[in-house]
Amino acid sequence: NVPYDWINKQKSNQNWLKKKGEKFLFPGGGTMFPKGVGAYVNLMQDLIPEMRDGTVRTAIDTGCGVASWGGDLLDRGILTLSLAPRDNHEAQVQFALERGIPAILGVISTQRLPFPSSSFDMAHCSRCLIPWTEFGGIYLLEVHRILRPGGFWVLSGPPINYEHRYQGWNTTIEEQRAALEKLQDLLTSMCFTVYATQDDIAVWQKSSDIGCYEKLTGPDVYPATCDDSIEQDAAWYTPLRPCVTSPRQKLKRSSVGSLPKWPQRLNIAPERISDVPGGSGNALKRDDSNWKVRAQHYKKILPAIGTDKIRNVMDMNTVYGGLAAALIDDPLWVMNVVSSYSANTLPVVFDRGLVGTYHDWCEAFSTYPRTYDLLHLDGLFAAESHRCHMKYVLLEMDRILRPEGHALIRESSYFMDAIETIAKGMRWNCHKEDTENSGEKEKILVCQKTLWYASSTNSTR
Repeated sequence: NVPYDWINKQKSNQNWLKKKGEKFLFPGGGTMFPKGVGAYVNLMQDLIPEMRDGTVRTAIDTGCGVASWGGDLLDRGILTLSLAPRDNHEAQVQFALERGIPAILGVISTQRLPFPSSSFDMAHCSRCLIPWTEFGGIYLLEVHRILRPGGFWVLSGPPINYEHRYQGWNTTIEEQRAALEKLQDLLTSMCFTVYATQDDIAVWQKSSDIGCYEKLTGPDVYPATCDDSIEQDAAWYTPLRPCVTSPRQKLKRSSVGSLPKWPQRLNIAPERISDVPGGSGNALKRDDSNWKVRAQHYKKILPAIGTDKIRNVMDMNTVYGGLAAALIDDPLWVMNVVSSYSANTLPVVFDRGLVGTYHDWCEAFSTYPRTYDLLHLDGLFAAESHRCHMKYVLLEMDRILRPEGHALIRESSYFMDAIETIAKGMRWNCHKEDTENSGEKEKILVCQKTLWYASSTNSTR
């Protein structure tokens, strides 16, 4: 599914990946970890003990390469969302998804990333080439926004350890010293403090002390704290803001170290559920109980769930991440998508130790073709058919679904015949199933995308 050989030729000396026959192998190398990603992460865990005990659960890797770092952390119980643009390295995010590692196409440029504030416990940049101190530090301000109070920002590469590395970077020691001082000053102005440094790795921690942010309210302070009228979680077509998002004073248990450790945090209602209309601890318990029953039913009508046939899963319109929570012990990961037009429940998803993104299904999703093994939607057409034409949503599902992948479409019976007709036109094989309650108002359409090739006779198999 990744036809690009260019990156293999350009990066072969860095041990990112190797091509063997028709396969790509991933030995775990990277620009800043020539001894392998395992040794790199071991050092990082020595510097950040919170990575070992469940305190750190979610992470984002900006400029992820082929996602060696995120792949290694998955084995250590840390769920990492790898992020990179489609650049001259072609298919880095596609490589990540081919490996079964959570990833999304994205770039810190002019718009906010599609995540709420205080989402990730850790953010990482390994020579990701983002000019952190340029343009008033606006890119670092965006990382600050999505990083949880008490969270860690990890940087390796220029200008870290410049005394021993500057000659390989085609620069001078004076330039790199000045770059590090500028970066340190910028981080301090954003209420970051140095947490640990060793060799090529430097770690800063985002302060959860509201007193630090209160000092950023003067007229001549830059960057100043964001005005209260600027919604911290607004992240769908929202321009980057040149200001610091301060922790919300009413949230006492949402910082790293205050949240329950993983895996306990998955089943404990986070504080931010009170921001959701009708949200409460009891609502979360009911939702989880409901999805446990549904997940067992799904496994009966689609036995591939829970096997090595399904790895990349998308829940196209989740509420609290209930399906992902119900499948947490299966060998798969779930991209939890919250509609940009629905109630903002994505902070709850992240607080539970899951990952996801905002999206509007009237548009294409930010991923390569054929990158998900299972798509699930629950009442999406009933909720948004007045905005998004059903045909175009299904065509986008076909684009991102892997051949021989599956779709579970849980919908009102009213829409079933129309959905089935379009699915047949896309050469999907579908059949209807009852829900776990055997009700008539709602049905489940179980579909499999066929593998077919265009030809003069339009044959399929």
